Amino acid sequence: MPALAQRIRHSLKSNLIVQILTLAIAYAVLGRLSLLLAIPPGYAIAVYPPAGLALGIILTQGYRLLPGVFLGAFLVNVVIGSDNAKSFQLTSLLLPALLATGACLQAYISTHLVRTRLKNNLALNIDREIFRFFVWGGVTGCLTSASVGIVSLYHLDVISSEQILSNWLTWWIGDTLGVLTITPIVLIPLAKPREIWLSRRYSVMLPLTICLLTVFIAFIFIRHREEQKQHLEFRLEAARLSQSLQNQLDVHADAVKNIERLFAASKGVTRTDFNIFNEYTLQTHKAISALLWIPRVGREDRQKFENAVLQEGFINFQITEKNTSDEFVKAKDYKEYFPVTFIEPFANALTFFGYDIGTSTARRNAIEEARDSGNVVATDPIAFISEKDSHSSVMLFAPVYEQGKALTTREDRDHAFKGAAVSIVSIKNLIADLLTPEEKKLFLLKFYDLSYPGVNGIFYDTISEINLTFLFQSTIDFGGRQYAFLAQPSRSYWDSHVSWITWSTMIGGLMFSSLLGIYLLVATAHTFNVETLVAQRTSQLHDSEERLSAILSNAAEGIVTTDMRGFIASANQSAEALFAYPLGTLFGRNIKELFPDHTANTYLQSYLSEEYVNHGIPTRMEVIGKKRGNIDFPLELALAKVELGTQNLLVLILHDLSERKRIEKLKSEFVSAVSHELRTPLTSIRGALGLLTGGVSGTLPEPVKKLIQMANDNASRLTLLINDLLDFEKLEYGGMQFQMESIQLRDLVKSTIDANLGYAQNFSIKLLFDAEQVADMLVTVDTQRFTQVLSNLLSNAIKFSPKNGQVAVEINRLDDWVRVEVIDHGIGISAEFQKNIFQKFSQEDAKAARKYAGTGLGLSLSKSMIEKMGGKIGFTSIEGRGSRFYLDLPIVTSANS
Repeated sequence: MPALAQRIRHSLKSNLIVQILTLAIAYAVLGRLSLLLAIPPGYAIAVYPPAGLALGIILTQGYRLLPGVFLGAFLVNVVIGSDNAKSFQLTSLLLPALLATGACLQAYISTHLVRTRLKNNLALNIDREIFRFFVWGGVTGCLTSASVGIVSLYHLDVISSEQILSNWLTWWIGDTLGVLTITPIVLIPLAKPREIWLSRRYSVMLPLTICLLTVFIAFIFIRHREEQKQHLEFRLEAARLSQSLQNQLDVHADAVKNIERLFAASKGVTRTDFNIFNEYTLQTHKAISALLWIPRVGREDRQKFENAVLQEGFINFQITEKNTSDEFVKAKDYKEYFPVTFIEPFANALTFFGYDIGTSTARRNAIEEARDSGNVVATDPIAFISEKDSHSSVMLFAPVYEQGKALTTREDRDHAFKGAAVSIVSIKNLIADLLTPEEKKLFLLKFYDLSYPGVNGIFYDTISEINLTFLFQSTIDFGGRQYAFLAQPSRSYWDSHVSWITWSTMIGGLMFSSLLGIYLLVATAHTFNVETLVAQRTSQLHDSEERLSAILSNAAEGIVTTDMRGFIASANQSAEALFAYPLGTLFGRNIKELFPDHTANTYLQSYLSEEYVNHGIPTRMEVIGKKRGNIDFPLELALAKVELGTQNLLVLILHDLSERKRIEKLKSEFVSAVSHELRTPLTSIRGALGLLTGGVSGTLPEPVKKLIQMANDNASRLTLLINDLLDFEKLEYGGMQFQMESIQLRDLVKSTIDANLGYAQNFSIKLLFDAEQVADMLVTVDTQRFTQVLSNLLSNAIKFSPKNGQVAVEINRLDDWVRVEVIDHGIGISAEFQKNIFQKFSQEDAKAARKYAGTGLGLSLSKSMIEKMGGKIGFTSIEGRGSRFYLDLPIVTSANS
């Protein structure tokens, strides 16, 4: 047994090592292939599939394979580092180790988040769980590697602070899209439960793989096209710079030619002439360090030349040369000299005044070449006074010949050679001035003399490392020499020339693939769940139908269904009993036979029509039904139109109102009878109390008088209540008659206000109404009922206004309607009570009833009466600030009158 256990442990250990190595190799290979998706010239990748592979493997196989993730990520980054590094450094292994640590940590954190949030349920058969999987495993978990990697790159000086955000965002998006697209493919052959994941082999893995391959192929094709376009754009811009440099050099060559023309055209050029002539040239051509005139002085003319300059006031002037210590000393005896005679700017190059330029072999060769060829000739790179640390300038020699002499042959030109105009040009400054600040950021340039090898032959160089893929080269001719112009794009150039088409193609394609994968997971989850539930639902369906049939058959309400032609398809026992039909005899009858009144038939027909739009909420109305034997009875009918598959049904729910109507009639008769019986004795009581209050029995003691007054007030309130109850009874059962007539609204309102002046004075309230400002408007109303309604609004406004307050009445026209408004500044109406204000017996609280002597019936009566007269009533109110009640009535036009 111990030997067997040892062999098992050894087998498991060996198997684990194989799994780790397999994962590492797969990760490394997939990571290396990912570089094919990089967008040159860097390694920015829109998707990083190894991140999805790592999450899928660790989720299904456990944390024990994390070393495989570390090893694979380490290998990938070593390969990338070796591609970029020129030589081995400490960071060659340190950086890959840090980046691999970030990848390994990300796989662990993402797995932990997914397992925690999904409670180890990897079936992904619920929409919410699929969403959580990608949010925690992808969007959230992928923050880890990007953060660790960017911090490592920054602290090891691989990227600058300005590149942190863009690189972090690219890294995070790449890992996230890798998880969204690759992890589902990895889970399908490995995740559990196997039933649901195996069912996704063809419905998820195959379409998603095809989609990804299509995106990658399209990306590679578009990237190739964009690279060609970028190459062409860069070469065109670099060629423009090259041509601009050639043009500038030609301009500087023309400047020294102009000096040659000056001496050729004049028999005697003075020092002042030379200064004035070159002043503008020096101002406009900043790259020119100095402009010189060096005459040809023979040995026999040396003394005469020196004396002439001395006579100009230049003490101690003599022709000089440089000794081995680079000091200016008196020139030795030569056949001829080329001394600096004129120089501008003079102050900047005073030490060169009188210096024999011909003592330098290279410059003398240039002078002779210019003399013999008749062209402008440039020297080798030199270091001028301000450029002792670099050789970034050249001297240009333009030969000057005596007027009138032949220049056909070399001997002719040698004989006529008079001297040379010289320009010292700083090529470095010329290029720096030529480039805009933006171009200096975008282009890396190198400019050097092809015939002068070595460091001293380089005039301008910002290229630290040549990249042959994006290198532009051209040759520039200047001063009889050839120069090389090299240009390649900088990092800033690529940052400002991002191929958004390539990026959008990749990102858009991957986002589509991600959404497709999510959709396919959701769809297959739904399919799996539906298939799982089908068996359960099938077995439950029969029981459900029987239970539903039992419920409908024994329901207390009548329930009838019809087809859209109105023929009864089913009726429960309560419905058949309601219409007094035997069991089963309602089937096949037309529903219209059960409802004799026109209103009910119109109501039914509106539901049976094809134009009816079902809103899903049954509507109710009171109708008259017809029992077997032609017996009419009141009925509440609720209708609903339902769809069962392709069939539409009309469902009728019936409730018998006979008993409720009987009780309401008894109640109304009782209220009416009681009200009539109370009115007669109450009238006598009010009369007697009024006589006593008026002093018919003499002066009463004050306590008795107060009691009689209280009784009289309560009798008046009781009379109002009985009258209101009688009015309601008349309104509800049609007993109230309305005598409609056309009348001037202004006069009717004025008379009503006058009738309420005494009541307002009792409360110290002033009634405001400007009748003169109101135009003539006819309305059709019952004057008595309108006066009753307006008086009720006035009395309410007066009661609820503060003492010594005001109540205003206004009349305003609204198109074909007129509005009468009663405005007070009293206690107002609370927002909670406003919805109940027109209900019967409604008052905001019991204290209001006692304090303001109200019955709670006035506004309800007013609403009913004004609507009977074709008008509308409404209000606006702010608690504590007052109310505005209004009555709207249609205006009677002359045609109607």
